[in-house]
Amino acid sequence: MADRAKALDLLCQRVLSTREQIGDAWPHNAEPDTGKWNTVETGDWVDGHWIDMLRMTGELMERQDLIDEAFARTEKVRYKLELDDMFRGHRFCYSAARLYETTGDQNMRTLALAAAWAMRSSANRFNGAMPVGKECQVMGAVEFVDEVVKNALSRNTICVDNVHPTLILDWWAWKETGDKTFLVGAERQFDILEKYLIREDGSTHENVMINYDTGEFMMMVPTLLGYSDDSCWARGQSWAIAGSMWAYEHTRKARYLGLIDKLFGYWWDKVGPKVPKWDFDDPDPNAPLDTSASAIVVSALSRLAVLDPLPDEVKPYVDRLEPMLEELCSHMTPFNSQDDRPMGMLVDGCMNGVKGVADRHELIWGDFYLMEALYCLEKGGLPA
Repeated sequence: MADRAKALDLLCQRVLSTREQIGDAWPHNAEPDTGKWNTVETGDWVDGHWIDMLRMTGELMERQDLIDEAFARTEKVRYKLELDDMFRGHRFCYSAARLYETTGDQNMRTLALAAAWAMRSSANRFNGAMPVGKECQVMGAVEFVDEVVKNALSRNTICVDNVHPTLILDWWAWKETGDKTFLVGAERQFDILEKYLIREDGSTHENVMINYDTGEFMMMVPTLLGYSDDSCWARGQSWAIAGSMWAYEHTRKARYLGLIDKLFGYWWDKVGPKVPKWDFDDPDPNAPLDTSASAIVVSALSRLAVLDPLPDEVKPYVDRLEPMLEELCSHMTPFNSQDDRPMGMLVDGCMNGVKGVADRHELIWGDFYLMEALYCLEKGGLPA
């Protein structure tokens, strides 16, 4: 069994060493040999992840300065409430909503609800599809210049991702307010997932174009982050799995259990508890792995594992948590007594396998989801 307490402490130590290195910047990916962070000026799509890592570490280590920094950084990204960007869900769930839930700060509640309504209002009015958005911040540490990528940043593009980053504020806001607008809205996005993005074998396609002005199907989009158009990008699969687990957690509907069975079943049949290649179908035996994909699934499994009572129907999935967690922790530094890299690096993450950018690196969202999983298991749940 993985030493959860040790792994969580290592991740807290990594937060401290990261903070010391980057100052006011935002971490994105770190060089695997040195642990030096490549930062992004505005936080990109992972600003909320770093904010919540500060909050969790502050709480666990009784460091009020880290919680204060989480508040300050949330204020720095407040302007992004107005961006037409699918990642507002992640951004404000992991910052404002969790700060409200753990401190009671009413300003954070207002901000989180404003973000939830902003996200909900971006849905396609004809079919509820949640779009990528024209101002989606996905550039990270590399500038994409491909025309296909530029065209994908629109209200017409719907990603396999979108049952996670665009919906997690819906689940919180529904719980917080009781307004079924959030429930119905989230369920409509799953209609899109099932209709267009899940293949017969349980693997997923990455993107589809649906006309924002009419609701009509336009085209399937060539893969942007996967190996090929008919392959399965591992992180995309993990978002679909985790999003379905969140939906089941909040509704207990058999529909989502069926999705978990199909999507997670595909994953397990391919790699079991092991970390997958960045794309399940990359034929190169030395292809990069993606620990961040595993961490996303492990985090969602952890949320299910702490349900009390634990529903019988999810026990077979929860039983897979421990071997996945143990495998994932084996990719953390230090590997041995001679490993002089910073402690708590989750390496072997793949940001972009197509372009070979940060494809064997530590990724801030990989660190986050592993930390979130361990924090969830330690605390018996998550704030939001």
